[in-house]
Amino acid sequence: MTERTRATEPTTVAARVRRRLRSVEPLYLALLGLLAVPSYVVDSLAVLEVFEVFFLFLLWPLVSPLLDLVLRRGTEAERAEPTDWLHMGNWREYAAWFLTMPLTFVNPLVLAQDLSQWFGTGVAFVRHRGTFPDPENYDQRASYRLPFDGTWTVVNGSYDHDYSHSWFPATQRYAYDFVITDADGRTSPAGSGSAVDSYYCYDEPILAPADGVVVDVFDTDFESPRGGGLSHPLKRDIRGSYVVIQHAPDEYSCLAHLVPGSAAVAPGDRVEQGQEIGRCGHSGNSSEPHLHFQLQDHPRFELAAGLPIAFDAVDAEWPGARADIDEPRPDGTGAAPEDGRAHLSAGQRVAHLEPADPASSPDRSDGLDTVTTSDAARSATGSDGRLAAVQRAAFGTCVGGAVAVLGPIVVSRAAVALLLVAGVALAVGWRGWVAVRRSAERRPGGLGVAIGLGLVAAAVRATGAGTPLEVGTQSLGALAILGGFVTYAALGELERYRLRESFPALRIRS
Repeated sequence: MTERTRATEPTTVAARVRRRLRSVEPLYLALLGLLAVPSYVVDSLAVLEVFEVFFLFLLWPLVSPLLDLVLRRGTEAERAEPTDWLHMGNWREYAAWFLTMPLTFVNPLVLAQDLSQWFGTGVAFVRHRGTFPDPENYDQRASYRLPFDGTWTVVNGSYDHDYSHSWFPATQRYAYDFVITDADGRTSPAGSGSAVDSYYCYDEPILAPADGVVVDVFDTDFESPRGGGLSHPLKRDIRGSYVVIQHAPDEYSCLAHLVPGSAAVAPGDRVEQGQEIGRCGHSGNSSEPHLHFQLQDHPRFELAAGLPIAFDAVDAEWPGARADIDEPRPDGTGAAPEDGRAHLSAGQRVAHLEPADPASSPDRSDGLDTVTTSDAARSATGSDGRLAAVQRAAFGTCVGGAVAVLGPIVVSRAAVALLLVAGVALAVGWRGWVAVRRSAERRPGGLGVAIGLGLVAAAVRATGAGTPLEVGTQSLGALAILGGFVTYAALGELERYRLRESFPALRIRS
């Protein structure tokens, strides 16, 4: 059941502007920038370069938090938004986040993943025949609990556009960011500094939200030792360390920003609802320790559409701006929803309620009998080495394409080729270091990224000036990104099909 909220009408101009900004989506205009892409490949279409100006709207996620911070100074007398009771950062922390953000744009791994999210939204749009899932028409297949014990706070995310995590691209449309706060709305004690272990939620257990099978684990990303707006500049994935679990055909949970090395599961493992799968951390794109949680329709983050999720057995309260509720909510102020499930929204404090009578708890059967970890199960859940290696090679081609597009801005074509070769060496070296020094499960795919980078490096050398196949470096980079993504998407859809078809068959009776 969807709970529609109507926040109290703000009285100041600044508060009304904040409200209006929440309802717009400038990132849609950035899509017009894609019309400039053909000009990178075909010289006769150079006139299309005028559409490059629309790429500036990609900066909206950088501008909007600062604009909101400025406007908030004019609304301190009234809590116009449900999240205004939270103290998530001051000017110094926003400045640290803003000044380190350019490092993300020159990180080719993150840039390739960002681009793949945008392209992947188009793939998901086609997959859903032009209509993305929403709370009114989506019927989730499994029963989910909150992925933690104790009382946590929703600082970002909602089923509603105005308070969603990020409405576009569609990957994270219904995602949630959770932290632990004190009574004053702080995520760490006042004056405690920005060390990650000073945050209340850091290293707290993260739990499987429902029964399922683990399909992907990445446990070796970098983590900044400090929050306060800082994230590690050498992050290798937007999500940092993460776990992806399949709970039903085309229904996967992604639990991200975990402490590196804390994953307690591996691909192919059968997990039960409430089982610990890792610890809350600060890896990936993270301004401070928190849990990023989302339900998605695809095993691959970049190709997925976010799914609205309603949790079972939730105790929720609104410490900040009260909202008029059109339908009852599960915080004691009205009758419980008929199906016992509740959607969440930013500004709420939430906790999982254990049933007083276990026999009365909802049936959370997902159709799986007792499943054991085995080579057969691992192969069926998508961790087949050959498929994963080709997928990673396709993604590596996108990464190499990003280097080829950005590189000529500051260095020569020969230097771009050397950068790509250096990337191959780093990828091989990192893989070897993980194999020797880490006992955690390595990400499936072997040396796929190194192979993809090597292919682009070879193409850069083979298509230089004076060669029979002369192609500009940036044009070659654009083609590498496009070709790599098309291959990645095609293999991703094959993987999704295999997982959907094999999931009911993963019933290994004891």
